[in-house]
Amino acid sequence: MHKRFQSLSMAQKFMLLSTLTFLLPLGFFVFFSYRNYSSAVDSKLFQMTENVLSLIEKNVQYTINDVSDTGNIIMTSESVQAVLSADPADADYHQQILSRESEVEDLLINLTNNKQYIGTILLANDTYSLAKYKSLVYRIDRNPADLGKELWMQETLAAYGRGTWFPGETTEYFTDNILIYTKLIRSLNQLHPIGILLIGIDKKVFEDLLAPVEGSDSARIIIWRENEILYDSSPEENDELSRLERDALFSFLRNEGITHLSSAKRFYVKSIPCADTDWHITAVTPYDVLLLDKRHTLALFIGVAIVTLLVALLCSYLFTTNITETVRQLQQYIETLKSGRREKIVFNPSDEIGRIGNQFIQVVEENERLTTNLYKSLYREKESELIALQSQINPHFLYNALDSIFWMAEEHNAVDISHMTVALSKMFRLSLNNGDKLITIRQELEMVDSYMTIQETRFEDRIRFSVSVEENLLDIRIIKFILQPLTENAINHGIVPKKNGGSITLHIWREDADILITVEDDGVGFETDGESIPAKGYALRNIDERLKLYYGDGYGLKITSSPGHGTSVRVRLKTAAPDPVTVS
Repeated sequence: MHKRFQSLSMAQKFMLLSTLTFLLPLGFFVFFSYRNYSSAVDSKLFQMTENVLSLIEKNVQYTINDVSDTGNIIMTSESVQAVLSADPADADYHQQILSRESEVEDLLINLTNNKQYIGTILLANDTYSLAKYKSLVYRIDRNPADLGKELWMQETLAAYGRGTWFPGETTEYFTDNILIYTKLIRSLNQLHPIGILLIGIDKKVFEDLLAPVEGSDSARIIIWRENEILYDSSPEENDELSRLERDALFSFLRNEGITHLSSAKRFYVKSIPCADTDWHITAVTPYDVLLLDKRHTLALFIGVAIVTLLVALLCSYLFTTNITETVRQLQQYIETLKSGRREKIVFNPSDEIGRIGNQFIQVVEENERLTTNLYKSLYREKESELIALQSQINPHFLYNALDSIFWMAEEHNAVDISHMTVALSKMFRLSLNNGDKLITIRQELEMVDSYMTIQETRFEDRIRFSVSVEENLLDIRIIKFILQPLTENAINHGIVPKKNGGSITLHIWREDADILITVEDDGVGFETDGESIPAKGYALRNIDERLKLYYGDGYGLKITSSPGHGTSVRVRLKTAAPDPVTVS
């Protein structure tokens, strides 16, 4: 085996190793995934069945108790006692019946109307009977004495006042009912039997109590007591349960858990007792449906494992091919070197063999790279010299030039020129700000003041400028070149085109954690066309983008204007400057 393995190529060895490496974990994945899924499905079935049976037991118990209370109401009714206690030997027997029968009918009607689950009520003794069926109240056609021949009568009489339950088909008067409740009515005064009471439970209403489980997982609900089925939600004649012998059926119902009914049929059986009765409520769920679902799930897990294995083997094949291809290229490159030829080959640097190949080629091509690096070094040197020459023009030259202009203006008594020169020099110094991107509001206002000195000299009294600022805001740092461009924009586009000039107002105040700045003019204005910043307002758009970049999207400019009514530019800034960033 060892020799056989050694005789395999590198690609074959790697594919074999990959197959073994992936096959084992995938097998564990399928095994444990299916086992956990199967356990989860069973647990869900068990828990759901138990919960639903508990709910049904509460509903059934409530119905039983309410029927018992209804029977007590009927048997203790004075009118019912009078009708059933009437003696046929009395001369006024019929008159006694007629005088109280309407009251009995009203009682039965009220009870059936208020309790939807009651389908039929029958009062009877040897000489009298009265039935309430849905909306009808009538006397039964047959001789009431024949009721004594019914099989259920013996158990009712033996109970001697206790309520008993039977399937609806026990008597022909209750075939439309699912269950009947019987009780012996005794005289309240002398305690001797005077008649019987039968209350039928409406089939549809009773089945509504079982609706939560009948619609889930094909469960079948059976209510039974010893050797008697009281209710069966699916009484088909051709299914497996219906074909069972009586003893085998009750033996099956007494089982708990997954039960084999035959070699091919399995069911999950769960029963709970009904309190205060000898009833049992049993849910019978076909387990074969779950088994089929489990098999489908197992097939799915196996299919996923197979696909995963095939994908893994494909990836392994591609990876192996890539490795062997690199080795083949390296061998080919060595052959070309031996023959005096040299081909340009670049290996994949992400794998070890490729890096070895590239390092080998680097040794061969070292002279060419050194030559290339030499030319690059010369180019960078020339570029550095050019930058050095350009940097010789510095701010000191401009300061000296402005200073010379100032003294010449003083010498020739040109006061306006000297004032403008000082203002321009001050603006230039403030704009440089030692290379700092931030500036205080006080310095921004100084720059605006210097700019307005120049403009007022130029336009004399055509421009009126006023500033309103909260004192405690002057030392807060903001990004520079905000106020001066806005003031310049107001002059050039608002005041200058206006024949008689105009006013510009600069107002700075605090609002919560923000600083608000407005620059308003009463100039010619313009149509905004619904835009917050005009499309041609390059300077304004540049300021807005700088503010948003530095402070965030909630900050920036907002412009309102209308022709002939001036323009207002509102700026929103943060009180506290964020971490420094590069702002152009």
